[in-house]
Amino acid sequence: MTAKEYLQNAYKIERRVKIIENKVKKLRSQLEYAGISYESAGASHGSCNGDKMSSTIERIAEYERRQQELALILIDKRLQIEQSIDAVADADQREVLERRYLFYQRWVGKFDKENGEYIMGITDYMNYSERTIYKIHGEALKHIIVPKECSEMQ
Repeated sequence: MTAKEYLQNAYKIERRVKIIENKVKKLRSQLEYAGISYESAGASHGSCNGDKMSSTIERIAEYERRQQELALILIDKRLQIEQSIDAVADADQREVLERRYLFYQRWVGKFDKENGEYIMGITDYMNYSERTIYKIHGEALKHIIVPKECSEMQ
C-alpha cells in the first residue's frame, strides 16, 4: 500500500458511512410511506404488510449498526492518519496533508454555482500555486510511514 492509498483510507470509509446513512434515510422514508394505508375499510392485508414492515425495520437497524461500526473504524483510522501526518517534520508538508486527507479539501478552489459561493482550495489557504502545492504534497508523501498492518493488508 502506498502512502497516498493509506492516507485516502479515511475518506473512503467516510464515504461508506454516508452511503449507509443515505440508505437508512431512504428506507425510513419508504417505511413512513408504507405505513400510510388508503385501502378500503374491509380489506385484510395486515399480516403480509406487517411482515414486510418488520423486515424493513430490521434492515434499518442492521444498517444503523453497520454505520456505527464504520464510524468507530473511521475515528480510529483518522487518529492513525493524523499521527502519521504529525510525524512529518516540515510544517507546510503537514498542512498540505492535513488539508487534503483529514479535511478533504480540493487542491484548487472553485465556484459552486448551486450555492453561489466560492469554495476555497488548498492553494487559496496556503497562498501557493497549484504546482507548488503538488510539489510539497509529493515531498510530504515520502515522509509518511505506512503502518505495517496496513501494508500487509494489500
